[in-house]
Amino acid sequence: MQAEPRMSSWATERFGARAADVRRQLAASLREAAENAQDAQKWSRSDKRYAYGSTLMARRYEALVAGFRNEPGFQVIRPYRSPHHLVVLDGNLFLPFRYAEDDTTPISEARISDGRVSALARELFTRYGPRTIYTQEELDLGVDEHDDELDEVRPLLARLPADTRLIPVAYAANAQASLLRLYWGEAELVDDLGHIHWLHCEPIPLLAASSPWVPQTVPLDRPDAAPDTAARFDAAAEPDLTLTRRPAVERENPALFPVRSEPHDEPRTADADERA
Repeated sequence: MQAEPRMSSWATERFGARAADVRRQLAASLREAAENAQDAQKWSRSDKRYAYGSTLMARRYEALVAGFRNEPGFQVIRPYRSPHHLVVLDGNLFLPFRYAEDDTTPISEARISDGRVSALARELFTRYGPRTIYTQEELDLGVDEHDDELDEVRPLLARLPADTRLIPVAYAANAQASLLRLYWGEAELVDDLGHIHWLHCEPIPLLAASSPWVPQTVPLDRPDAAPDTAARFDAAAEPDLTLTRRPAVERENPALFPVRSEPHDEPRTADADERA
């Protein structure tokens, strides 16, 4: 199996000794979300991608919450009017978004939105992102300080510590190939169309470390017993199919020793699916 790349100083500074585990869980959670979206699209039996898109939108947040829920330093916040929960770990707020549907689009061209940036995304970058290197004259987000949506979002975000830091988690995925690329780092919002400028960006490896699924069985007379992972249909010993020749005396005297097959005088029993 391919060796996992060493941790960067940036990731270690953010998460300490468990940086590798955090990176690995991000990949596992978003891969699960992408595969769930694939399943939804498959069972929808539709040539439109509505099932895929809506499932991926919801599951990318839910899978992160489930993956990090039991970790020390875990927090979750649900912004006003948002159906999704955002994960905060060790003071780092994850913002997952799909930047491409292929594996050829450069991460430098990533946008956090296909349309205009929401008030929530603007506030996350403003409040918890790195200090911008662009002046306000160059960065015209069209933000109205009296925006009603912002007035509703800010009280919820104010519950987080002021030193919370935003980590954009950008991924490329589609309904055919699932998760293709994954990145994390630090970025600032450039314009109201969702373009971002990466101050630090590094790939998250998508290592296939899953093992084959083994069905588990429990004895019927002991429902509380531990599952027996070895009780597979193909785990038993193969039957002995060795063929032996008839003795010479039988072959030379077929009248005395006729070849016997299955008896024909037994009535045939109907199979269960053939009965009326």
